[in-house]
Amino acid sequence: MCGHELNKNKPPTFAMSAFFQKQADKLLNKVQNHQQQPPSTPTPSPPRSKRGICWPVENQDPVHIFTKPGSKISWIYNWSPNATPNSTSLEFVPMQWNHINIDELAQKLATCSTSSSPSLLLAFNEPELSSQANMSAALAAEEWMRVIEPLRKSGKVRAGSPGISSAPDGVRWMQEFWKGIREMGGDVDFWCLHWYGEGLGGFYDYIWSTHHQLDPSKPVWITEFAPTNWNESNPLPKEHVEAFVREAVKYLDSLDWVERYAFFGAMRNTGSVGQHARFLDDAGKLTDLGKFYRDS
Repeated sequence: MCGHELNKNKPPTFAMSAFFQKQADKLLNKVQNHQQQPPSTPTPSPPRSKRGICWPVENQDPVHIFTKPGSKISWIYNWSPNATPNSTSLEFVPMQWNHINIDELAQKLATCSTSSSPSLLLAFNEPELSSQANMSAALAAEEWMRVIEPLRKSGKVRAGSPGISSAPDGVRWMQEFWKGIREMGGDVDFWCLHWYGEGLGGFYDYIWSTHHQLDPSKPVWITEFAPTNWNESNPLPKEHVEAFVREAVKYLDSLDWVERYAFFGAMRNTGSVGQHARFLDDAGKLTDLGKFYRDS
């Protein structure tokens, strides 16, 4: 995969599928036409870089290992609305994982200090999956309009869509959710996508096609992604994972419409994703992959 010239306006040629042969030019025209339209809420100044980490809320390792001078990592989230301790040098982005206790989140965000930049919010983690947030599109739309949309309209919050998985039902769920909130006068400020699979071609195909199927006028946050074969006892080789990350972050950095991304996993144990995706070894020290992601 090395040696292919990156182009921020078209999918990489080695990832081109029959879908893109028909749709790439149409998508490019839509993106270019929408670039002149103002966002629905004020857009904050961009972070130092797009690169972030997803950090389990129960993780006891010191997060400052990712924040040395020159680090490319600028932000963090932990699947909860409560900031990770000792992470003040990183921008913390809260998440409302599902609809439970959502009114507590509203109270926190309603009392945040006002500034020229709204607070950021991630909402509802993989709601289409019963093992995750497990919310119907109708329930998610109802809770969004009741709690999150009033904060968006006040200008205090810039809210990302629910973070869908790359399973087949993800895009369908998002389209139903978005249709529901738009019919009630609501909207999202950016799309949140997750992806897991084996190769760069599948990853690039997914983010381009999903952006096109939703609304290419909105930016994208990729809040979970990693190469995996879901075989914990025989995972993808270390060399495969490292090559994937090197090429993926370079490409994501080149795309104007990808606003931020966070690789999975800034942790010691990445479970069924495979041990070679982890940034921390058994002693809590950075792996080679963790060092690359932080420094390169």
